[in-house]
Amino acid sequence: MLRKAIAGLAALVLLGPMIVLVSVGLLVNPSAASCAAPGGSVQVGDIPDELTSTTRNGEHMVLGRTELTHAATIIETGSTTEGVGRDGIIIALMAALTESRMRMLANTSAYPESGDYPHDGNGSDHDSLGLFQMRPASGWGTVAELMDPDYQAAAFFGGPGGPNAGSPRGLLDIPGWEQMSKGEAAQAVEVSAYPDRYDNYEPVAEDILTALTGSGDPGPTRAPVLVSADPVESSRVVFPLPEGTWVPTSPFGPRVHPITGEQSFHTGSDFSAPDGTPIFAAADGIVTVAEFSGGYGGLVVIEHRIDGKTLATAYAHSWEHGIHVAPGDTVRAGQHIADVGSSGMSTGPHLHFEVRDGGTDGEYIDPAKWLNDHDAADLDESDVTPPGQDDCDSEQGTAGDPSPVEGDPDELVDDPTSGGQITVRMRSVYEQTLAAFPESTWACYSPRPGSKSEHPIGRACDVVFGNAIGQYPTPAQLEYGWQVTNWLQEDAEILGVEYLIWQGKIWSLARADEGWRDYSGGGMHDPSDVTGGHFDHLHITVREGV
Repeated sequence: MLRKAIAGLAALVLLGPMIVLVSVGLLVNPSAASCAAPGGSVQVGDIPDELTSTTRNGEHMVLGRTELTHAATIIETGSTTEGVGRDGIIIALMAALTESRMRMLANTSAYPESGDYPHDGNGSDHDSLGLFQMRPASGWGTVAELMDPDYQAAAFFGGPGGPNAGSPRGLLDIPGWEQMSKGEAAQAVEVSAYPDRYDNYEPVAEDILTALTGSGDPGPTRAPVLVSADPVESSRVVFPLPEGTWVPTSPFGPRVHPITGEQSFHTGSDFSAPDGTPIFAAADGIVTVAEFSGGYGGLVVIEHRIDGKTLATAYAHSWEHGIHVAPGDTVRAGQHIADVGSSGMSTGPHLHFEVRDGGTDGEYIDPAKWLNDHDAADLDESDVTPPGQDDCDSEQGTAGDPSPVEGDPDELVDDPTSGGQITVRMRSVYEQTLAAFPESTWACYSPRPGSKSEHPIGRACDVVFGNAIGQYPTPAQLEYGWQVTNWLQEDAEILGVEYLIWQGKIWSLARADEGWRDYSGGGMHDPSDVTGGHFDHLHITVREGV
């Protein structure tokens, strides 16, 4: 069954310009050591011949023994450099994967002599060399130095013992790098034109560290969802914040998003509380998620078994240092699991609390009603149901035949998804598609000063299928998205669809004989990004005129 979540949908309209989410790196258990102390270095074990992993955008990567040997060099260098720790190692692995796919690249067009050193291929990006694509012209080192993987790793980490004495800056030379997201920290060292692309390789970096060290030390291994453990039966439910510390601020249901200003559906209940206020587990259970996750920021999810049924509670927006559990931990009702923060899509310190019927990937239900029903609170309850959670089966039958637009197709009318206006044709496409596919969620008009877009002129809508913006759809959501996309494509001429962008591809009626083509970003977006590449949403533009 599709997860009908639409949290963060209105953030869709960030595409031009895109909203930059405030986020921090993947969480680790604060009770575990997160810095490698001198004398306590990571022990890299046997290097496998091959490792297969998957990037955040779903690309499968196969790393051979050569790439894994370079990764081992980075891990060993980082583990013996004071102040780097597990996060720093992950950041370095992400950077090398992004810049060179973990290869020592020569650059014979800029430096013919670089081909005389051991290398894994020939690059051509300016005068960049090696694993981290460092440039001699920028002061990173000589050609001979930069064709040495040990030197490159030491230069990336930098610090007092680094080879460049802080210029150019290595990771340890960046003030506050520990508070940045891992992608932001990698970008601060690399100064790339595409900062968002580093985050794509975090899952691969985690897999490499685990594979080469056995446990992913220092720090716990990455395991955001524990799928094998059964939830703990719980007989007690408690409110997730201490009495007298919180004020309800935003209930479950439709609202104007406080950051984007667009209409959205709030999938939880918000409770304002001072930064650092303890967050309690609402019931006994098992932690399935403890990570940073797009708009959620710091996120903990716990699965419970209550009255013979499985459900999950979610606690969002903690800071990195405010998570006190790890996936797989068994917790008790009232246990201190996290602290109130303001990471992710947040305007101030608060707890965003969700209840998901069915488990970690279940359906959102009103947290206020759930707490009230279990005598843990006395809150005002919502009387609405999230779109797509009515008593209907979104996968039964097929969509009917569409009808052409009636009247002046370019006349502007009210946009049901915002306070703006869209064309009659765009509204016709919206209404017919939503009727045929009620699990879809839409955002259309959006003012985008300084950008080329059809959203401000009412000829475009963006659609998600149960996932939040910034999150890749689940397999079921992806399948549903393709159902919608295929229907629009097949009936594009009748509906007046000019072009579609979805899953890194673009299709246009004018070039229909070419099929789906690679999407370049249109000069506005990074096509490798989850949102810039339209991996998390479908874009629809309709044509002008009769």
